[in-house]
Amino acid sequence: MVRETVVIVILFVGILLAAGCTESASGGKDNSAGNIRTHYDYKENWGFTAGCYGKVTGYVYNAGNVSADDVQLHFNLINTRTGTIRDSQSVFIGTMSAGQSRTYEVILDGECMEDYRVESLFGK
Repeated sequence: MVRETVVIVILFVGILLAAGCTESASGGKDNSAGNIRTHYDYKENWGFTAGCYGKVTGYVYNAGNVSADDVQLHFNLINTRTGTIRDSQSVFIGTMSAGQSRTYEVILDGECMEDYRVESLFGK
């Protein structure tokens, strides 16, 4: 009885790990608005406490010769099958001097067994 329970638990964990959100990554993407540019990577993952989630990591930089005020990035997690937004997060960067860069990280909540893409927008 104990042995059968262990086998069932191992099979269940294996199915969860193969459920579609176990370390899949998208290639790097770039976006710009005027002199402000960003590069980011999106990676899907799974955790026991968080379930399926997406992690966006990247950097933003000011390629201009003047400071930029109130720099803010918005990220949407979009279901590729339905086109609907599953989750959105904003990152406030603040003022960026000419030539300055900063890194950021955003966690987006997804559903297991779904495929997503990330859209980045600049805004206030």
